[in-house]
Amino acid sequence: MIRPILVDSEWKLKNFLKKVKNDILSVFPDTESKINRMRLEFFSDTLFGEHTILLKSVEKWEKEDKNWLLKNVPLSKHDLKGWIEEVNDICEVFGVKMDETEKELILNRTGMKIDLMAMEIEKISVVSKKPSLEEMKMFVPIYSTPAIFDFYRLFFEKDSYALDMLKDLLEDVHPLIPLRGLEKTSILVAQMLSNERSDYSWDDVKNISKTLSVPTPQIADLVGFSLGGKKRKNVLKLWKYEEISLLMEDFQDVEMKIKNGADPVFATLELTFKWTKGEDIK
Repeated sequence: MIRPILVDSEWKLKNFLKKVKNDILSVFPDTESKINRMRLEFFSDTLFGEHTILLKSVEKWEKEDKNWLLKNVPLSKHDLKGWIEEVNDICEVFGVKMDETEKELILNRTGMKIDLMAMEIEKISVVSKKPSLEEMKMFVPIYSTPAIFDFYRLFFEKDSYALDMLKDLLEDVHPLIPLRGLEKTSILVAQMLSNERSDYSWDDVKNISKTLSVPTPQIADLVGFSLGGKKRKNVLKLWKYEEISLLMEDFQDVEMKIKNGADPVFATLELTFKWTKGEDIK
């Protein structure tokens, strides 16, 4: 059996490797002939038993390699946990006990970034092995901007208001944060589009959330469930797979421009303007 694992944190990788006893192939953005190596792994699976493939920074892969991965590695093969389970695992390592409210605070304040969660739980463990909510609020800083998830949704709804929201966000966060978030969301949308389905039940939403370690409300947003009395558009009916591929190319172009000295704020605004208003900034 092949187990493709998306590696999105050093914490996760370090702890995962302690438990793995079978052969491992690590695939990074700069791994040469990565698709040929993966094809060989899939073939050898039938001959040599279980293999584990670590997939690192998929959002940075070249378009052709990313497309092959999305089409050939079904969602059901991703061996990932839900967010609360991730917090539980980290707490267990440091001997910390938290209730559900405190776990949600960690998730919200770290923007659900596992390396940040691990760092903050390790810090809090020095203060208390059973911290109170007040202690958590005192010692855990706010890393995330809640409105950023609304921006992702508006972007993929092709709502022109996304540009105004981005302008507000960029007063508090570096432009690469929303840019990378959009890029990861585009991979998620592409994965769901590759299933050739646009309608999902609530059970489907919960299963995808757990499988991909993505918050349930974020999945529900994308497939059009109404949450909190707010109407949502089903973005899977607004995008075609080919469009997402072009969007991914634009992400790579913007990142290259920024590396070559372009203003990251303008580059991110320009990309958002293009995809939500349907034209380039003049």
